[in-house]
Amino acid sequence: MRTLKVIIHTENPRDHQKVRKGKLDCVMTVLSRRFCEIADLSKIEEMDRPCLYLLVDEGRKAYIGQTASFRVRVKDHLGKKRWWTRAYVFVSDSNQYDQASITYLEYLAIHEGLATGSYDLSENGQKPTKPILQEGDSSDYDEIFEEIKFFLEYERCFVFVKPEVNAQADAPLQKEVIIPQPVAKDYPVFCLNHTNHTCVARGYPLNDGTNSFVVLKGSEISVKESNTKGGSARVEMLKYCTLRDDDKYVLNEDFVFDSPSGAAGACLGRSSNGYDVWKTEAGVTLKSYLENLK
Repeated sequence: MRTLKVIIHTENPRDHQKVRKGKLDCVMTVLSRRFCEIADLSKIEEMDRPCLYLLVDEGRKAYIGQTASFRVRVKDHLGKKRWWTRAYVFVSDSNQYDQASITYLEYLAIHEGLATGSYDLSENGQKPTKPILQEGDSSDYDEIFEEIKFFLEYERCFVFVKPEVNAQADAPLQKEVIIPQPVAKDYPVFCLNHTNHTCVARGYPLNDGTNSFVVLKGSEISVKESNTKGGSARVEMLKYCTLRDDDKYVLNEDFVFDSPSGAAGACLGRSSNGYDVWKTEAGVTLKSYLENLK
């Protein structure tokens, strides 16, 4: 049995997490692309430490790199690599990694990622040459890399796992989750249908003391817009969408809105009362559902 400690720093649990394993010095920080775009990463101490990092999307594409400051490096990746949706950043909790050590970890990561062939690593270019570390250091960092692989498998990122191994049952894992706000109860999924706008979206309200509403990854978003256009939230959401068949966008990751109406307006491309248009599969409106909970 292995125990992980997961610290969730943001209202949306997918935006910013820190994952630790016991007394292990290696710490993984998980960031969404959206968070990297809007947050002040200088306030996160480990973002200015030497690190190994991976950028991944939902379609098994990845990029592996190392840098002295992810806060600085990610600015370039946001502009030049439009495909990634999540970043995994690995640092030393005691700030022990230096340029030689992260270069060695990068070599191990690219070498094994190419060997397994599970993800598209074409943006990494050619296979790097193995760097030389001081005597004894390489075995230490070989062990650290094994822990990095474990962290990523916990996140269900199988870049270092051969495809035929992915289907095996997960090893027993005990997880301690620390969330700095009330834990949301389970709500049913609500649907938003509008045939005229070819929009079929799915989402649920957050039970966190606010009116926040999460639109789920894979939701279809209307291309058409009225004069109201669904507000500025729609403009922001479309940054995380892919145009499909010229008649709809598809959301590439979960997206949190300030309200159900804001979510509905962004999906439909026009102003809308979210409490009336979001409905369960049984046809119950969000308004009726919430009233019945009182």
